Amino acid sequence: MHAPTLLTRSPPPAAVVTVAAWHCPAAPPAMIVVSRRVRIIRPSAAASTVTAEAAQLLLQESGLRSESLPRHVGVVIDGHSRWARARGLSVSEGHAAGRPVLERMVRLSRAWGIRALTVFVCSHENMTRPKAEVDFLLQLYEGFIRDNLDEFCREGIRLHLIGDSPGRPSSLLSAASEAHEATRSNSAMVLMLAIGYSGRRDVLRACRELAAEARRGRLRPEDIDEALVAGRLGTSVAAGGGLSCPDLVIRTGGEQRLSNFLLWQSAFAELVFPDVMWPDFGEGDYLRALRTYQSRDRRFGQRK
Repeated sequence: MHAPTLLTRSPPPAAVVTVAAWHCPAAPPAMIVVSRRVRIIRPSAAASTVTAEAAQLLLQESGLRSESLPRHVGVVIDGHSRWARARGLSVSEGHAAGRPVLERMVRLSRAWGIRALTVFVCSHENMTRPKAEVDFLLQLYEGFIRDNLDEFCREGIRLHLIGDSPGRPSSLLSAASEAHEATRSNSAMVLMLAIGYSGRRDVLRACRELAAEARRGRLRPEDIDEALVAGRLGTSVAAGGGLSCPDLVIRTGGEQRLSNFLLWQSAFAELVFPDVMWPDFGEGDYLRALRTYQSRDRRFGQRK
């Protein structure tokens, strides 16, 4: 399926932008062609495919312990606009350059046995950015869902969309709903896309739902505990496997804050803040974040 043309804009000189400089010799970087329209060229099979054997070799060579990898990784994909400005490109071109990076991260996570991946695509607050940028971003990830659905089904990946911003278009919600139905029985990995998401709104919605239950007499206020609150949060879709809370949160771009991402769920997550911008985030960066995770002493407030 050909990816759609997503945004018309004033043309810069035609250019070819190299993105996703992953370090696997068998996988040359993907290419995005920028001309009068921003359009995404699907990467070549060599660039987009990560075999389980190649992924396991990467993990083995890294020295990481597969049995001690995080079960749930959260990632805040940041730095698109700074990456684009440094290259004389538009913000939309920066977002477009980040999509193949996510596709490869999903494949690596699945191959390495990571059970859940939550990706902060954009926040509720981001929805107030210029309309052209927001429209492009939402169409970009609608395309991500549709273009990768067959692979999600084949690889046992269950997809969920979390967030509640009213500005999300019906076409995106429809794509996510169709993907959810098609993958609902998959159990190898849960992929949660946080689009128009707010950690505060997530907690607020949970509180309101529990308050409504109490008002109807179905619940006593004193019965409300952490488990009940957690069960109403967006990531509760992964609670069946005990995967609703991330063990590791990675934020690219050098900023060192959560920016309203999984506030309740990240209470005991290990936080890693690589300086690399998301379009340049490669397998080596991912492995370094996992190595940092394994170097941490996770005590959960207790003494060992």
